Amino acid sequence: MAAPEGVLLVDKPEGPTSHDVVESARRALRTDRIGHAGTLDPMATGLLVLMIGKATRLATFLSGVDKTYRGTLRLGLQTDTYDRDGAPVGERREVRVDESAVRTAMRGFLGSVSQVPPVFSAKKVRGTPMHRLARRHAPVSPTPVTVVFRHLEFLELSGDEVAFEAEVSAGTYLRSFAHDLGQALGCGAHLSSLRRTSAGPFRVEAALTLDALKADGQAAARLIMPMEAIPLGLPTLVLTATGMHAIRHGRPCGLGEVAAPRPPLPPGRCRLQGPEGGLLGIGEVLLQVAAGARPIIRPQIVFSR
Repeated sequence: MAAPEGVLLVDKPEGPTSHDVVESARRALRTDRIGHAGTLDPMATGLLVLMIGKATRLATFLSGVDKTYRGTLRLGLQTDTYDRDGAPVGERREVRVDESAVRTAMRGFLGSVSQVPPVFSAKKVRGTPMHRLARRHAPVSPTPVTVVFRHLEFLELSGDEVAFEAEVSAGTYLRSFAHDLGQALGCGAHLSSLRRTSAGPFRVEAALTLDALKADGQAAARLIMPMEAIPLGLPTLVLTATGMHAIRHGRPCGLGEVAAPRPPLPPGRCRLQGPEGGLLGIGEVLLQVAAGARPIIRPQIVFSR
């Protein structure tokens, strides 16, 4: 039987790391070529997008999508990891904020903001993950990055716990958000729970539980989204047999080798599909600037040759 290829959605429970889920999938599906499109901390639950086989080459497209979360943060105490698994930093402070104060502070995070990643994170400094340096007590100075909060909704204030929902750009740390919100409110805070509900076009409602994955690899394999069905947010070009031959051998082809849609075509990246419907790879339509030069489709990723 051919090795499975495509995307599998898994609902990660609290406890295992994202790498643990990948290892479970490798055993259940009997293939080593598996990666994930966006890490979830052990404390976090929810959607983990697994890329299997050739789909691992689509990591750039699948990891860079916006993600949606529901979470809670606890006011009054900071931790060194910015979440409940960390060691307390300083004494617990009295919380004297109301719903209005929290809503006002949260509005300051909407849009593009500068965020400092947690020291205990997978962000690398000179090739080494920061969490490894931090655990060695080595000095670490995270570099601020710009992230985007496209949607941030206050859900509830219950005692010292704030529930929220956020849609954010790739690379956003909700642990840093919890820490920064606590600073803005003057009482400190840390993330107490987090669940990823979507990543780009994928939803956690369509995900397989980790227990189900471990219990029946054959049933899990039947749920893998095939390569040609993976939504990448790119237009699809169907090539002729001649165009398919050129792309499979890493050569560009002309617009005359496009069976559908008919030219003219807008410049930019596109999915390349063969006459029989299989996904050949990812290409780019280039509008040549030299006099007399014709537009071409240049292959960027080729799945089979």
